[in-house]
Amino acid sequence: MADEEAIPPTFAEKLLFYTTASFVLCAIFSLFAFLFLVPFVIEPAFTTIFMQFDIVPALCVTTQVKHLVGASNCSWASCREGCTKDLFECTQIRVNYKLGNSTNITETEVAELVRVERALRKDYDYYEDKSADKSYPDMIEEDLPEAMPTGLQGNDSEWYFTGARLFPNVKGCGYPPILNCTVFHSKYKPIGNNYTCYYSRVDPGLVITELDMWQNTLNLVYAMAIPIPSFIISVIYLTFAYFKIYNQEEESEQAPLKSDAEAMATGDDEKPTTPGSDTFREDLACFGHQLKMQLANEKPKEETKSSFVNA
Repeated sequence: MADEEAIPPTFAEKLLFYTTASFVLCAIFSLFAFLFLVPFVIEPAFTTIFMQFDIVPALCVTTQVKHLVGASNCSWASCREGCTKDLFECTQIRVNYKLGNSTNITETEVAELVRVERALRKDYDYYEDKSADKSYPDMIEEDLPEAMPTGLQGNDSEWYFTGARLFPNVKGCGYPPILNCTVFHSKYKPIGNNYTCYYSRVDPGLVITELDMWQNTLNLVYAMAIPIPSFIISVIYLTFAYFKIYNQEEESEQAPLKSDAEAMATGDDEKPTTPGSDTFREDLACFGHQLKMQLANEKPKEETKSSFVNA
């Protein structure tokens, strides 16, 4: 028996296939995009919101810089390019900040900071920071003299907080070209530099140099409003297509292909009559048998008729 010829798919079948394939790809890409955005956009954006940074900038002055080597010493770094790599060398910048509306600190206050810095050099060891060609004391918070107390000082003090950690953003890390640690260090590392900064109401010892709450919220909305609905819609369509569309097509294709035993068991007299079906072959064999019997019955009659004519 010759193979049946392949029936080309209809336009509706092609449309259903490409639509399903598109939703499958949409679900896959949406899931991977969401997993990629969680550590780089979504989690930092939520952290920025939860830390409750004051949108009114404070006045910051760099007071202490430490350059440390070793994973045990680098518990944090003011700036690092790459948020997942381990730290074996770090630069820690600490600042004093005060609340105010002015963007400048008086020269007297800056001179006082420089005077305190010079006084510290008499009592503590130093290391050489070759990148900036300037020496800074390598000390810990417990070593600071009473002239520079650390922590929250309150509004009555000259400084609202002293010894705060400085970061470019809430995570203190990023990737070029958005974040360049060389530029960051050159701008905020020199002792006595004054600039605006933003402190956290939840953790006043955390200070960042850049804050844009509108852009932060917009990034969070884009990162969640696009991949999550796309994934949900794709899953809903694929579920509907699997349980409704494709199941109905399979049932409609299997309905005319009942076996003869099923037809006899159900009392169904209607049998498929396609050229390759069992019913067609049985009918053909039955017709051949009937034709053979008819020819066999006609042959004796013809012999009897011819004998009668000869007599």
